[in-house]
Amino acid sequence: MNKPHRATQEDVTLVGVGASVRREPDDLTWQFASWLTTEDEFSDSVLSSRVRLARNIRGYRFPHRASHEELSAVIKRVKNVCPKCPSLENARYIEIQKLSDLECKYLVERRQASPQLIESDSPSLLILSESEDLSIMVNEEDHLRIQCVEAGLGIDSAWEKITRLDDELEESLDVCYSREFGYLTSCPTNIGTGLRVSVFVHLPGLSLRGKIDSVLERLPDSEIAIRGFCGEGSESIGNIYQISNQPTLGRTESNVISRIIQTAKQLIELERDARVTLLEKSRVTVEDAVFRALGLLKHARVISSFEAMDLLSTLRLGSELGLVKEISRLAVSQLIVLVQPGHLQRIYRKKLGAEDRDMLRAEFIRQNLVV
Repeated sequence: MNKPHRATQEDVTLVGVGASVRREPDDLTWQFASWLTTEDEFSDSVLSSRVRLARNIRGYRFPHRASHEELSAVIKRVKNVCPKCPSLENARYIEIQKLSDLECKYLVERRQASPQLIESDSPSLLILSESEDLSIMVNEEDHLRIQCVEAGLGIDSAWEKITRLDDELEESLDVCYSREFGYLTSCPTNIGTGLRVSVFVHLPGLSLRGKIDSVLERLPDSEIAIRGFCGEGSESIGNIYQISNQPTLGRTESNVISRIIQTAKQLIELERDARVTLLEKSRVTVEDAVFRALGLLKHARVISSFEAMDLLSTLRLGSELGLVKEISRLAVSQLIVLVQPGHLQRIYRKKLGAEDRDMLRAEFIRQNLVV
């Protein structure tokens, strides 16, 4: 397997935010995690991979049954333990209840927090590693939701990091574990390994060829869950789908990981074949789609977040096919994140209504598409 490629200034043509925005040197908006700055051999079709573990601390009720006092005690316990973990050196500790709605939205778009965590009125905490690849959601559905996000099909790397952190935590925490059932979790579907592995796949070729529904329908729904860009209950935006494992009870970690990797590679192969077919049999059609998207992105004065996602998805395909050579797919992937509502308002440092967001989104894209 090829080593991940880290982007340089020459690779990423996202150059700035224009005169109307002040870019502070310590603004974390511009400090992207590795899944937005590196690539591997599968990054043409895979945006990122995530490994997540659900854990609970013995002696406390699950979050949905626990009192505020119990949940606060869990947070205190975790805060005392995490500084001892080498994987969390210089980590940030973010108390969710102290954040504004805008800051919460930003964390969800950044894939650092779930909607369930930021919408809860109960005491909750987000622990974020310095590099932003590792995070722990405290008092979400379980006491601990430990996760790692890596670029491309970086599941093995994410698994290595997250198991190391899990071991570090369990040196000081007595987690709920049964010899018969494995790790005990709030939701029965997570009992066993407590492991969820998910891959964000970008499948515009299959979509343009009208094959996407039939391909996804062939995946075994007893083993594989298919979700949209925003996770459970959401629809696909920009031809991006989240593929993850279903059951955890009766499965080993290696079984789960190998199954998701195998499924992802099958989808990648089908997507690559679809792209080749598009160029061979429908070149004018795909060129028209790519350059229409580029034209709108370069000149539009109003763009909604959904439209931006669809257009950037098509532009990313054009970059991958060599039709648009002046902007890298890494830059497009970063734009996909930056033009979402929470990020856009953070960049412009003010709360914006939908109409103002759509105008400033179009302006921001025009300023940052150097083509």
